[in-house]
Amino acid sequence: MSDLLFTLHCAVRDTEALLGAIRTISPAPIHIRAESVRGQDYGDAGTAEKVSGELKRTTLELIVGADRMPDLLQAVEEARRDLPVRWRTTCLLDHGRIA
Repeated sequence: MSDLLFTLHCAVRDTEALLGAIRTISPAPIHIRAESVRGQDYGDAGTAEKVSGELKRTTLELIVGADRMPDLLQAVEEARRDLPVRWRTTCLLDHGRIA
């Protein structure tokens, strides 16, 4: 099964809830980054999501097997969060660690 880079963009206040939900499905290391978005959010954003200045949010990334994605998406959907979450997967051709 191929590996994917699973990326989530969420509200800062939803970070801990999403980390807990992901952790129930995957033991993979989760990389957490503070992020700022300037300008308009995506065109499908609700009124509360649209910004004309700066939006603070968190990016979560982890490497998962493609077979785990349905369970991860369900866990994210069912997590106790306040705002919508944007997500994407990217196919990994190769990855590793160089020591």
